[in-house]
Amino acid sequence: MEHRRTTAEQLRWTLAADVCALVRTHPGVTRAQVAKLLGISTGTATDLITRMRQASLLTEGEPRSRGRGRPTAILTAHPDGPLILAVEITASDWRVAVAGIEGRPAVVATASHHSRSPDDVLVPIRRAVAAQVSRHASRVRAVSVAVAATVRDGSIVQSSVLDWQRTSLTPLAVPGAKLFVTNDGTCEALAESRRGAGRGARSALHVTVLNGVGGGLVLNSTPVLGATGLAWR
Repeated sequence: MEHRRTTAEQLRWTLAADVCALVRTHPGVTRAQVAKLLGISTGTATDLITRMRQASLLTEGEPRSRGRGRPTAILTAHPDGPLILAVEITASDWRVAVAGIEGRPAVVATASHHSRSPDDVLVPIRRAVAAQVSRHASRVRAVSVAVAATVRDGSIVQSSVLDWQRTSLTPLAVPGAKLFVTNDGTCEALAESRRGAGRGARSALHVTVLNGVGGGLVLNSTPVLGATGLAWR
């Protein structure tokens, strides 16, 4: 019985993730459209969206007329919903952005850097992250860092463009939130595969030529990292 409840709960959260994806990819989507696009009953859609509203994930805006029939309310991200802080560190600058369920990042801090000392670069980023955590209270659920470096187990192994060797990025961690650290080329490849030029393709190769040459390989919609994070350098 316990296993059955756990499976049902997992299914609900899987469907909830699918609804969040629809809010990002289909701006203005309605409850009825969610049911149709996900192939679920209207009752299941109603129960699911009610739970997501109670969890402060989604809200339904003012009903809008769409021709004949009753006006329908569109689904949008809850104004007090969860947020992700996205950090990008390149060879010459850094920036911090905030994004909610709707997936539209808003840059809140940026600066150039010329130091080859990790501390000189990470300290101002940490301050920018802390400022956003203070502003948004407990809404920050994760900090995602994309860095021009070889990454393994959440730390920088080496970066030729930054001239950094083994560097931990745990100073950017936020209590109660997960910290994700990934090579910037891998992030770009995944973004292009899901929302850019490679959208709709099961496999894609993305190559970046800036201060150096990098990129990422996406197979079956999943980035290939290799056994040690060195699948693409």
